[in-house]
Amino acid sequence: MTTLRVALIQQDTVWQDPAANLARARGFVEAAARAGARVAVFPELFTLGFTMAPEPFAEPLPGPTTEAVAALSREFGLYLVGSVVEAHVPHPRNAAFVTAPDGSLIAAYRKIHPFSYGEEHEHYSGGEDCPLFALDGIPCGLQICYDLRFPEPFRALAAKGAEVVFIPANWPLRRIAAWSTLLAARAIENQMAVCGVNRVGRDGAGLDYPGASALHDAFGEVIVKGDATEGLVIGDIDLTALRAWRERFPALKDRRPEIYSALKSKISHR
Repeated sequence: MTTLRVALIQQDTVWQDPAANLARARGFVEAAARAGARVAVFPELFTLGFTMAPEPFAEPLPGPTTEAVAALSREFGLYLVGSVVEAHVPHPRNAAFVTAPDGSLIAAYRKIHPFSYGEEHEHYSGGEDCPLFALDGIPCGLQICYDLRFPEPFRALAAKGAEVVFIPANWPLRRIAAWSTLLAARAIENQMAVCGVNRVGRDGAGLDYPGASALHDAFGEVIVKGDATEGLVIGDIDLTALRAWRERFPALKDRRPEIYSALKSKISHR
């Protein structure tokens, strides 16, 4: 049976203090390695918190944060998913990245949908691509927090063959029911494993975060889910079962994109 053990890191992020958060990151990664995880995932902007003052923290990608995370990948021999404020014009970008056990940077994704309700669009530029990457031969993708509300990028990743999508987030308590529902929905409709990793604690803007990080299988069922406690949530993705389900129930093959395009045109003319 092919499995992927994932450590979901529910971190109580120190507000806008990269040095403190990177210092704490080592303990989480060490614990993930001891638990036998092959990949460990940090919350969105884990070195800062979901700041709307990103400019002082903007850096190149690759840059200091990816290098620090890559060093942890090498030291403990596992894949790590982190995120960073990437320097960009006219605004920085909210970017997620993946480092490999050999310390290489193997993927980077820029958040496509800045959270306009929280004025993120005024401080961050949106991305334009959904790259596919491989973890030990397993095709994977990345999304970030608010992206979860938009099914199109997940469908695009599924069409490319993605079997697992990692979603670092800062999803607040007041909307946590939507978080859990949408994680399950993205898994069910794309027959993929979905890994949502949310922070805990309170940020500098006064928002509370309840964790509730969760790993869903291709049926949408919860493999493992966290509470509001800081620490690791460990779960195993059964890739054999995922692939068998896609083969036995090939719903994605029944899609009719040409009809969807026509429907959009018809709706726009009403």
